[in-house]
Amino acid sequence: MSDTSILPVAENQLSKKENNTVQISHESCDIYYCTGEQELLFLTTDAAKVLDEHASEIMTAVDEFHQANEEYSKAVEEFGVLNSKIEESSALTDKGSNVTHKEADLSEKRDALQKIMGKFSSEGAGYEDVVELIPISRKNGGAGAKKRYSFAKKGYVDNLGAGVRHKVKFKQSDADNILKRENGNITGISVSKLKKQIKDLEFENKGINLFDPIDKKLIDETLTDWADSWNNSLVSHKEIGQFIDFSAGAQFMRCSSNLAASAEWDPATGELAIKGEFKATLSLASGIVETTFYLPDRIGWSLTFQPENRTEPLKMGMLRVYLKTSLIGFVGASAQAEAQLQITTYGGKQMIMGNSAGRLPRFSERHVNGATFHRAREENEDGAKVSAEAFGGARAELKLAGGVQWLQPPELTVRQGKTGDDAKEANEFADFCTFTESLVGMAGAGIGGTFQCDFVNGKFCFKIAASLCVGIGAKGSFEAEVDFDKFYEFSKWLIYQLYGLDYAFFEIVAQKAFEAFTQVSVLLLSDLEESIKAGLSSFTETTEKIGMKFESYIVSLESVFDESERRNKLATNIIKSPDLLLMRTPEAKGILLYLLTRHGTADHVDFDNRGDYLIDIYPERKTGASIFWWQRMTATGVKMRKPGAVKTTPPARTGRLRKRPPGWKVPSCVMPSIAIRRPPAGCTAWQRTATSG
Repeated sequence: MSDTSILPVAENQLSKKENNTVQISHESCDIYYCTGEQELLFLTTDAAKVLDEHASEIMTAVDEFHQANEEYSKAVEEFGVLNSKIEESSALTDKGSNVTHKEADLSEKRDALQKIMGKFSSEGAGYEDVVELIPISRKNGGAGAKKRYSFAKKGYVDNLGAGVRHKVKFKQSDADNILKRENGNITGISVSKLKKQIKDLEFENKGINLFDPIDKKLIDETLTDWADSWNNSLVSHKEIGQFIDFSAGAQFMRCSSNLAASAEWDPATGELAIKGEFKATLSLASGIVETTFYLPDRIGWSLTFQPENRTEPLKMGMLRVYLKTSLIGFVGASAQAEAQLQITTYGGKQMIMGNSAGRLPRFSERHVNGATFHRAREENEDGAKVSAEAFGGARAELKLAGGVQWLQPPELTVRQGKTGDDAKEANEFADFCTFTESLVGMAGAGIGGTFQCDFVNGKFCFKIAASLCVGIGAKGSFEAEVDFDKFYEFSKWLIYQLYGLDYAFFEIVAQKAFEAFTQVSVLLLSDLEESIKAGLSSFTETTEKIGMKFESYIVSLESVFDESERRNKLATNIIKSPDLLLMRTPEAKGILLYLLTRHGTADHVDFDNRGDYLIDIYPERKTGASIFWWQRMTATGVKMRKPGAVKTTPPARTGRLRKRPPGWKVPSCVMPSIAIRRPPAGCTAWQRTATSG
């Protein structure tokens, strides 16, 4: 066999720290190993040279796309860092121009990649199949074997023809098969059986000299190292993928993840040339990538809602979505390669995949215009159905986690008087709902809308159209939930939206969800706090259960004379955490004021309700009620006093608190009602006071 020629194909940065480059070369080889078919492929030197050129073209397109994506992501990150610093906003123009330039380059490299990969279709196998090859290099009598992968289109390999190509397939019997299997899954590669099969290879086959005896050593060394690295990959990345996958989708995923540009068997053990904006981990043997996305990007965009019966739109603040997800098969590759996304479901799980029919709005459009939406969903907005063939990989290992985040406006931080670390903390995105691959049940409950909040299956839930995350053309919707540890941010987000609407009807939130939120807000300040926390944390609450607890609590405090201790507990909790009132609806604050004024015989004789010298009565409850006075607020959390002003407590009121008349019931104007934001006609002046924020 003749010596091989060397074809330089690309220069790739291997060490970001040293900023050095090495020339990655593909050597025209005579022997390849096909991982999927478990066979050795023997080519003439000329045929090998042509195949290498074809594989190099694919590798270059993938590598250049990853490099362009990384450069674009860096530019967006630099813009975002500067954008968060008000004092340096003058330099944003240059940074914005740099983003635009990198964005155009990325678009060009994506087009070149798609020209080679083909058009994605969720109804079929997705893209054109590729064959994963391990070149067994020969140079100077067999020395200098190179550890690397090559990828060629399956159709190209199939058309090489007899005479130019000869195949030797490894034995597939149970006794000889190199693949370890358990319950139909490949759990490892038997190195001992691999070595035996290589040892038993015939030098001559049907009168054709396939290789020199020295080549057996090269084949053994190369494939043994490959098998060890894949077995180790299952151990080091068991949380991502637990099985080896040779399917067409897994091979394509490894190809699109730029594996061919690495000089290592497993890029995770070395410095892979391209990692993209966010850390992406490739489970080599499984062909699964675990990565993070920010949608539409890490800066987010301003979201504006146009209510049906209002002229003025509601500015909802900055929004972004972050996803930590596994990318599997052709579907996963499409999420990396296509210019737009869509959300779909498969096997009861929600997932993302590429959308070849659209593109993410340009950075300049996103940054300046943001996104505006109406409640009604657009026609044909559902995500495409995905077939099993489009995965071609381990679908059972699909994982998705993430959340919807919002950023409070800078002017709000200034009005709140926050400086230093407090201002820095307020200038960071915070989750107000999260999601996993599991559906929360909003679709099953018939809940639609572009952006909708409801209380389903024991939790506050959201259904958010993909178009609000990545722009018009994106299909499908995310389903998200409010875990109890996110209830605080959810409350801040909701109250901010109500303030923007001047406390008018907020049609995004379902009535039953709003009522549940108001009732929960009151109960969390009561002696039922732990019970409510436990119920919301375990998703066992329902709107009916919450309503019953709330009604029981209200009736108890307003009708049972020996409930003085519970009324005092409410006052104590309000005094202890006055800032929680900033995240209560006007209805909730009215209810709390009403409850603070309840009293009976037991209250009068309760020494805990007496101040100094037993003269002042209900001092703690008066202090709790007075917080509503000095902390009169807008629903954004802005107190209606100048920043930095000293908090003052109004003079304590004297005289007896007004007692409810016989048979008096809690008026509707102080009970939670999404439809009522102002006391209706017929309420007494005292009742109007109880509902004011």
